[in-house]
Amino acid sequence: MQKLTTLILLLSASVGVHAVDLSVNSAYIRTMPPGQTMTAGFLSVTNNSLNHCRLLSGTSAISPRVEFHEHQHAQGMMQMRKVDSVLVAAGQTVAFSPGTLHIMLFDIDKTLNVGDTTQMEIASDQCGTISFTAETRSLIQKPMTGMHH
Repeated sequence: MQKLTTLILLLSASVGVHAVDLSVNSAYIRTMPPGQTMTAGFLSVTNNSLNHCRLLSGTSAISPRVEFHEHQHAQGMMQMRKVDSVLVAAGQTVAFSPGTLHIMLFDIDKTLNVGDTTQMEIASDQCGTISFTAETRSLIQKPMTGMHH
């Protein structure tokens, strides 16, 4: 009877606890133009598990509101729309990149300088919550040098 009680306690203690089966690579956010309070974040998320996972929400040390967004072409115009969740299939990687799926950070009340870093998290339904650091990069791309025609 004592063994059964111990087994039940061990099983109940593990309910709701997920190992983190996600990994994040190349995470960065963009600097903001003067007067702006929002920016975009980019990264790749890999699902290292055997289960499909839905990314449900994000948090950031610099923003009280973090959302997943995507660009869509509609009536000849590019539109951005909020996405409630993002599926990352088992063993697959989803890229958040400029012009496609990305993360929006809103209501930022500090200046973002190139090279700054910020802590972020993404929570999922089946694969736990992954914490990562995102570097701030320039909104303006540097021109390529050394190329001659």
